[in-house]
Amino acid sequence: MKHSISKRYHLAISILLGLILLETLLLWIIISRKTDLATMVNDLQTTLIVSVLAIFVCGVVIYNLIPVMLRKSLSRTAKIVSEIAHGNYEVNIDGELAAHAGDRDIVPLLEGLKIMLRNIHGFDQAKENKIYEHDQRIKQMINLLPQGVLIALNNGDISYCNDALRRRYPMFNESNNIQDLKLKSEYDQRIFQKIFDSLRYGDNLYDNRIPDNDYQRLATLNGAIVRNARGDSIGGVYTLVFTEHAKQD
Repeated sequence: MKHSISKRYHLAISILLGLILLETLLLWIIISRKTDLATMVNDLQTTLIVSVLAIFVCGVVIYNLIPVMLRKSLSRTAKIVSEIAHGNYEVNIDGELAAHAGDRDIVPLLEGLKIMLRNIHGFDQAKENKIYEHDQRIKQMINLLPQGVLIALNNGDISYCNDALRRRYPMFNESNNIQDLKLKSEYDQRIFQKIFDSLRYGDNLYDNRIPDNDYQRLATLNGAIVRNARGDSIGGVYTLVFTEHAKQD
């Protein structure tokens, strides 16, 4: 069990006051003795010199020791606060509470940090659940759309594609990159090359039509570039509408 800073401070001050009291007692004893004046003056001088020196040394020790004890006692707590400030919310508060058990100066601070971390974890969990719920709502809404929907990053990585697009391209998943898709049809290759160029150059697509004259098919692309707070392109959202016509003889 560690003693608190206040207890150590009180102990040091008590020692200093004890020395002053001892000096006063010795001076009173010397004055009370019935000795000649020369002997009494000599004893008083000796007592004053020794006691003042002892009190001075004790005062210097207390003056330098208190800040050292304070820094040592708060160093681990300051490290915990620094870790929390830098986003590490998994610090071992219980271990620190056990190490500082009985320290009435540090324990309340650690208890407050523990409560704060519990609230942060609760808030993060609630935020994570809410984000997941919104993500599911948006994905389900996109899945209800009849046209294909593709969400991709600016490097071509596919973030999401809806069921309508998956039914047409079963090989699509969130681990694919548009450039790595194994598309045998030159028509399909032109469609996704157009999307990749839009991502690379940060251009929106407005009713961009890609025909396939051989098979009487037409793909209509619309896309919007997504940008961050600085205005940099970070990806895009695209809709693909496929129209097929019967081949005429």
